[in-house]
Amino acid sequence: MELRYKYRFNFFIFLNDIAFLTLSFVLSIVLIKYIYNKRFILQDTWMLPLLIAGWYFSSRTTKADDDWNNKSVLVSLYKTANSIFIQFFLVILFFFTSKQNDYSKRFLIFYIILLSLFIPLGKIFQKKVMGFFYKKPRNNRRLLVIGAGKVGMEFADVISKQQPGYEVIGFLDDAEKPGLNGQYLGKVSDLETLISDDHISIDEVLVALPNSANQKINHIANIVNRHPVKLRIIPAYHELINSQYSISIFNGFPMITNRYVPLDDINLRWVKRLFDIIFSLLVFILVFPWLIPIVAIAIKLSSKGPVFYLQDRWGKKNKQIKCYKFRTMYVRDAEESNAAFKQASKNDPRITRVGAFLRRNNIDEFPQFINVFFGEMSVVGPRPHPIPLNLQSKEVIDNYLVRHLVKPGITGWAQVNGFRGETPDPALMRARVKYDIWYIENWSLLLDIKIIFLTFWKTIAGDKNAF
Repeated sequence: MELRYKYRFNFFIFLNDIAFLTLSFVLSIVLIKYIYNKRFILQDTWMLPLLIAGWYFSSRTTKADDDWNNKSVLVSLYKTANSIFIQFFLVILFFFTSKQNDYSKRFLIFYIILLSLFIPLGKIFQKKVMGFFYKKPRNNRRLLVIGAGKVGMEFADVISKQQPGYEVIGFLDDAEKPGLNGQYLGKVSDLETLISDDHISIDEVLVALPNSANQKINHIANIVNRHPVKLRIIPAYHELINSQYSISIFNGFPMITNRYVPLDDINLRWVKRLFDIIFSLLVFILVFPWLIPIVAIAIKLSSKGPVFYLQDRWGKKNKQIKCYKFRTMYVRDAEESNAAFKQASKNDPRITRVGAFLRRNNIDEFPQFINVFFGEMSVVGPRPHPIPLNLQSKEVIDNYLVRHLVKPGITGWAQVNGFRGETPDPALMRARVKYDIWYIENWSLLLDIKIIFLTFWKTIAGDKNAF
């Protein structure tokens, strides 16, 4: 059985969002009535429960309502914007799956505009209100830190600057710390006296000691457990753990996993695999019959050589796969680039005129749906890099090979966020890897749908890094 301690869903925040969502819905009906003199009938309001359900699932996908008080305003608003985007996607889906008149469409446009206004303003207001209450000392939880070393001091600094609702009252440490400006309260052995003092209110004790102090930590736990005080322990290996960790019990042994990967769950893997099969079959039936002949003729007319180009790349767990693409380079240059690797660059002379068009519009990647259908790739995932680039990057980019924990994709989270094309600066590759790892740790089917939608949008709108 696995227990995940990652995020805390704030149901109050969710109810507040639903109130603003409903307000947006009602005001949209009122605007339609007064602007167009069109009265909505009761049956049209059946959309509201659908939109509320959509908001719940989108907020869970983006984690917009998780531990709101621990986030900066910008991070929170970014996650909220993602939820609004998914609502917009649901509205578009509603357009295509039901017969709606012009007034209904205008109503939905009003709804999205009002939602985009009210929800962010509501969240900013919530943040201000919570900040006001946390400024009052009686609402704060008083925290005693045991261990005034590097970890304890950094934690106290984060608490004082970023975490409202907590107040560090002082430190206990066996080494005297006169430089703590009066916050040094004594040695660890003074804990019993301090915690029993009626004049000193302590709500929580935070232990920031090394693992070698195991006996001392047990002693601290025994003391704290005799009082109505909460105990928290920072493991000495906390730097190895990221925000997506998980705690599991394996045959009675507690274990911390430093990285939670949703697709480790076989049920979720089957969901993604089923989506990949259905999506690739739709491409085979609806797109390939007309796209392949047109592209094949264009490639043949532009330069000598085959229509398709196969390149060795790494798939899941670094397993080598043959990646299918439409050929976009002259044959000699394509063969040389496979032997002596060189990333494609802007205005690259190796790329044909037709190839440049195919690359710019992501058409050259379409044959990879063959890889998707046979299970070597996924529609969405970290883009597979040429093997020489993998060998080069894994030596200089931290956590580079983490992106190979899942199947590579035709499109990915890094690509729709602008990180595609040539990476002459290692900083660009680090950013790409960061986005890929975020995708791996936060995967959901809704996120895949969002990335596919953004890929089509960027293809239409244009991408400066597409060449």
